[in-house]
Amino acid sequence: MINKIKNTLKYRQWLISIAASIGIFSVGTSIIIAQSIKSYDANVLTRLGSVVSIIETKLESTDEIINRIMPLTGMPCSTAEHKLIDIIVEYAEFQTLNIIKNNIVACSTNSRMVNAAYVTSDKPNNELSILESSVVTPGKIIGAIKEVHNKNGVLVTFNGKIFYSILEHIDDSDNFRIQSSKIWFDKEGIIHYSTQRSNLMVASEKYNFNINTNVSTQDYVNEIIQNNTFLIILFAVISLIIGRYVFLNAQKNSSLFIMKESIADNEFTPYAQPVMDSNGKLSGLEILIRWNNKHHGLIYPDVFIPLAEASGLIIPMTTQLMENTFNLLTTVEKKVPNDFHIGINISAQHFDKTNQQSLIASCKKYTDSSLNAKTHLVLELTERQAIHDYDETQSVFDTLHEMDIKMAIDDFGTGHSTLSDIKNLNFDFIKIDKSFIDLIGSDAIAAPLVDNIIDLAQRLELAIVAEGVETQEQLDYLRTHNVDYIQGYYYSKPIPLTEFIEQYFT
Repeated sequence: MINKIKNTLKYRQWLISIAASIGIFSVGTSIIIAQSIKSYDANVLTRLGSVVSIIETKLESTDEIINRIMPLTGMPCSTAEHKLIDIIVEYAEFQTLNIIKNNIVACSTNSRMVNAAYVTSDKPNNELSILESSVVTPGKIIGAIKEVHNKNGVLVTFNGKIFYSILEHIDDSDNFRIQSSKIWFDKEGIIHYSTQRSNLMVASEKYNFNINTNVSTQDYVNEIIQNNTFLIILFAVISLIIGRYVFLNAQKNSSLFIMKESIADNEFTPYAQPVMDSNGKLSGLEILIRWNNKHHGLIYPDVFIPLAEASGLIIPMTTQLMENTFNLLTTVEKKVPNDFHIGINISAQHFDKTNQQSLIASCKKYTDSSLNAKTHLVLELTERQAIHDYDETQSVFDTLHEMDIKMAIDDFGTGHSTLSDIKNLNFDFIKIDKSFIDLIGSDAIAAPLVDNIIDLAQRLELAIVAEGVETQEQLDYLRTHNVDYIQGYYYSKPIPLTEFIEQYFT
């Protein structure tokens, strides 16, 4: 059974440690990846913004040109044409300068534009339009900016090479594109009318165009591998170290988790062992806890009590045990003998300030019940833990005695209890541990210890309970020495309280 529990705990131990390692590694790498993507996007957006700034600088002179041409719109083309040519000579980057009348080019630095180029009114003034040329350089990209009022105004065009030459001089890995309305082209100068996928973009507010790109998953992967491989390896090492730490501590935590679940499922069962008087008459019982686990069956106290005490779970465990015991005995209280003793083990932890009220509350439920009229509750203080504050403990003892609760020192002489405990605390019973009872009839040097313990208890006027009695010789010896109560396999091993009730009270 213990091996089954250990195997279950080991499985959980591995599961928790692996989950911890994976979790920490996942969180760490997620942060690295998120930061890498953010940094990569910020870098790309900065470069996109730089391209926008360069193009805006190229377009700034269009404002000046339009202002210079606008006064020429009222002149005959024969007069205005020479002035247009003079102006375009100053600005080599522009392809044509045009005067618009009735939305058609009426005068131009390129004669092929006259009466051949039509200007629509759907595009706002002073914004960049990207077009496929059909007059000067058919099939090629041109840019255009107009300012037209009442179908008359100015149109400035420039070769698209100005734009994609800018794209050509940026990083080869950057797949940047220039877009105006639904028309866009890339650094190869190929114009597109279809909708393209992009996830990063910087727009020009002044000229209403944007530079965009689509960053792929592979781009991010390459960025992460190139710049963050060391950090990812570092996180992997840290995750393994923490996973190892969790592995070493998970068994305890897993055990606590299982025990907490079992308390919630009411799996800790009261067992009872009869306590007889010196004449062999049933005078009481001691309640012993057993863990009836739904997966592993019956588990004995030596497996779980140490951890329960170390973790503090012994408090709710005892509270539940007392409640279950009282509820079961109440069902047969009419058949319970008068002055029947109900012994329940408690821990030194019950006397800590944080736990005192829990113990007192459980005892009050007993004293307020009808079961109290025929029985005596005996709290047996185990010796597994030492008492640190006698004044605090005695205060609780006094409260319990006022409630007519009896106190016993359990397994005397085998643990932390000493003569100081008997001297400083007001006990009603001493329970002699089985290890001393086993000395009866032996030639061991320590055999007289039994006589000394019995003599001590009688001098202090404390009732004596002998535990672990198994033979007739032991029983006869204890009767001869006027020991009050006998408990042990001689009469019965511990059995479920439900069976005890059926055997003795039905």
